[in-house]
Amino acid sequence: MKRTGLIIVTLLLLTIPPMGAQNVEHRDVLQVSFGGIWQQDQYLSPLMYQGLQAGISNEWWQDFNHEHWSHVGSVAANFGWSHSQMQTNRLYQAQIQFGWGGYYHWDWKPQGWQVLVGPYLNIDIAPRYHVANVNKPFSIDLAADIMAMAGVSYGWKYRNTSYRVQYLVKANVIGVDWVPDYWESYYEISEGVMGQVRCSGVWNHRTLNQQIHLDMQFAHSTWRIGVRHEYKEYGIQNMMFSTEQVSAVIGCIFHYRLHPNKSLVNE
Repeated sequence: MKRTGLIIVTLLLLTIPPMGAQNVEHRDVLQVSFGGIWQQDQYLSPLMYQGLQAGISNEWWQDFNHEHWSHVGSVAANFGWSHSQMQTNRLYQAQIQFGWGGYYHWDWKPQGWQVLVGPYLNIDIAPRYHVANVNKPFSIDLAADIMAMAGVSYGWKYRNTSYRVQYLVKANVIGVDWVPDYWESYYEISEGVMGQVRCSGVWNHRTLNQQIHLDMQFAHSTWRIGVRHEYKEYGIQNMMFSTEQVSAVIGCIFHYRLHPNKSLVNE
């Protein structure tokens, strides 16, 4: 637990926007989401569960001191509730994600196009609670992944407003995950899996996050509407675990500049 806490604190420090540079423009996006969730946790139940989920997230974008290099950080939390196909049981899931990455971007300003590519570090914590299960009510996903990030956007102006359509995708490449103590049943303890930290990647742990959205800048505010899709699947021995979420997204975008060494004396 101490190791997990250290990783989380370190990532939080990394995701704080740097304060050293003057007059660097930041873009902050506050988003809320709502949609469907589909889950399968064969440790808790062999059945597929489906339901609803809602969340909130914040991401910030900023340029480095380089013409084509920038970075992005994010914090997200959501809560999902689902039920079995026979309506006999419920499953609750909470999820917290921290992420930070750098990317190289190519800009074609007269035409309004931008393409970005880069690495992204993501930490995912997702506990689940199985309501009517006495022996195995609790399960958890813990993963830290280095992901490949890519995106493309197109922007245009219309009178006193501007618009941008953007598609972003992240997929895991390599990392580590935590597999808790999984037992087939009380009478088959020898066939279970001891809790372990293992190396993970596309061969045993697949994660895909993608979003397409439209940003709209008006006279006094900038808004975002979009659709987000998240998929996670991993397994060990004969047990599989998967979560899929599709959400409608609504957000508000803020642009601001930092002045860390502004004089304290009114002039």
